[in-house]
Amino acid sequence: MSRVAGRDELSVATRVIFAATSMPLSLLAIGVFMFLPVVYSALGEISMAEAGMVILVTRLWDFVTDPLIGWLSDRTRSRFGRRIPWMVLAWLPLSYATYKLFIPPADAGSLYLAVWSFVLFTAGTALFMPYTAMGAELSTDYHQRSRVFLYRHVFAAVGTLSAAVLFVVANHFSPSYFPERETLKLMAWVGIALLPIPVLFTAWKVRELPLPRRSAPVPISWRVGLGLMLANKPYLRILGSYFANGIANAFPLTLFFFFIRQVLERPDWAAVYLPVYFFAAIAGTPLWLFLANRYGKHIAWRVALLMAVAAFSLVPFLGAGDVVPFLFVTFVAGLTLGADLAMPAAMLADAVDHDSLETGQRRTGIYFAVWGMAAKFAAALVVGVSLEWLAFAGFVPNLANDAAVLRALSVMFGIFPIVFKLVALALVWNYALTARRQAALRAVLAARNTD
Repeated sequence: MSRVAGRDELSVATRVIFAATSMPLSLLAIGVFMFLPVVYSALGEISMAEAGMVILVTRLWDFVTDPLIGWLSDRTRSRFGRRIPWMVLAWLPLSYATYKLFIPPADAGSLYLAVWSFVLFTAGTALFMPYTAMGAELSTDYHQRSRVFLYRHVFAAVGTLSAAVLFVVANHFSPSYFPERETLKLMAWVGIALLPIPVLFTAWKVRELPLPRRSAPVPISWRVGLGLMLANKPYLRILGSYFANGIANAFPLTLFFFFIRQVLERPDWAAVYLPVYFFAAIAGTPLWLFLANRYGKHIAWRVALLMAVAAFSLVPFLGAGDVVPFLFVTFVAGLTLGADLAMPAAMLADAVDHDSLETGQRRTGIYFAVWGMAAKFAAALVVGVSLEWLAFAGFVPNLANDAAVLRALSVMFGIFPIVFKLVALALVWNYALTARRQAALRAVLAARNTD
């Protein structure tokens, strides 16, 4: 079931089964970065800025676990492969930590948030790092990799769209002014129920590529491996652009509820914006697949970055009641999300081929571990810094704020994403690892039998 016979082409069923794990993972990620700070600050035991800093500090633990788990999964040998055992073993502690963190008691404070964030991030890394590395290894073909990560993006978008639907449900049935808490509770139960299904189906139906028969006989040291990674220019360019774009995307994600409540003064429209954003993310998938197949992954991503910059340029001009213009911003931002999620990851899978050429090994796990660290640090950094900055500017959630404070919020929501997306665009503009060059790399690896 894992491959079309005689070709390095994955069947649709394999891509669907593998990609489905992204749905509950994406749902839970939205809960952590979009709802947790709001919910915990509303409990009254912790401020908004403190909640953001706790998430940032506990997220820094990933700088230990990401490379460690990436390295260990690269070295894992079992009848089920290198990545699947980690995924299967991690889902249960991840589910329990989700329950504790997403359904907190009324007196939950900084210590409670820190402890269960620590457990959740550790278990999440143990599942997500091997899962991501496995996706890069399912095929060695340039265009197949695009399809794998676009399928993953579609399911991730379904997960985030589900978060929006749960918010609409909670907003309708919750009697309180803060439906975010009920939404977080619904996310917990849905995520816990769904997570084991695709994980176990992947373990049952999807097969990893076998390790090369002529891989390097002695594992390389950390120092040598790090030196080779730092010398991999395509990897460094795509890593830098991905990190910059991760910062750009984290600002509006973190500040979304504050922006529509305080600047637009229409919190009721959250139930419209969220589904539109995530529906657009799904609807844009055929466009990015067409551009990637026709012109290359880096071209597709360049187009998406330019579209996002154009859309966010409208944000500083928005004010109270500008719900329709912001709907346009929301739709375009959602449309570009597919390229943001799928194209860089598929490009990274190609860049790892450079390392395989040098080492004779398939070190995808450690490469994606550093990649994951960049993404997580970008998101956590923005949560901590943006909420701290808002608090310093005098922002008070759910109360009237003066014009200067609201301008600071608008700058972080609209201008900062533009700046960092332009940085990402500059790094990816002349990206050299095209389909032709990647095919040449694969030919050399195939001749050496080290693919």
